[in-house]
Amino acid sequence: MRMSAKHKIGILGGSFDPVHKAHIGLANAACTKLGLDKIVFVPAHQAPLRDAPTLTPDSHRIAMLRLSLESFPFPWEICDYEIRKGGTGYSIDTAKYLQSCEDAEYFWIIGSDHLSKLSKWKDIEELSKLATFVCAPREGFGFPISEAPKCAKIIPLDFGPLPDSSTFVRGARSLEQLHLMLDKPVAAYILKNKLYGFADT
Repeated sequence: MRMSAKHKIGILGGSFDPVHKAHIGLANAACTKLGLDKIVFVPAHQAPLRDAPTLTPDSHRIAMLRLSLESFPFPWEICDYEIRKGGTGYSIDTAKYLQSCEDAEYFWIIGSDHLSKLSKWKDIEELSKLATFVCAPREGFGFPISEAPKCAKIIPLDFGPLPDSSTFVRGARSLEQLHLMLDKPVAAYILKNKLYGFADT
């Protein structure tokens, strides 16, 4: 009797403060090119290698993420494990949690800016056994795959590097800039709730 193949599930973590078009475009590309059955978005409470705390309450970040995914063409879910857990969120803990929820083949999606940092991730050898890393180019960081730990299996993702980042969004100087980087529902939510110094006029 032929055994059925495990589901292929992508994981995209981040502060999503706020979620922007590059996040969604990256998730779309991963689903399309890797044939993922589902993608799980994991909002961080506090990332271990990020000194600055998130600027926006968890409820707003999750609400914006849901709005941005309204028209996402692939199966998805938002996992609030790290937020519920509180404190610093480690990828190894999240991977173990997701594996306990569904025995699947997991693909952890990262930008090339993380390649040189992977060796500092907690229990990277164990994490590398639980998930394959899928790496997309990040503008200004090249693709230093030789700096990644040998234990990590890395699949390059053909995805055009985009300059957008949550930092750029928060520093937008005009509504025009804001709308270029965000889906319309997310931009409207930011204006309505007066986030990041913007307000609906």
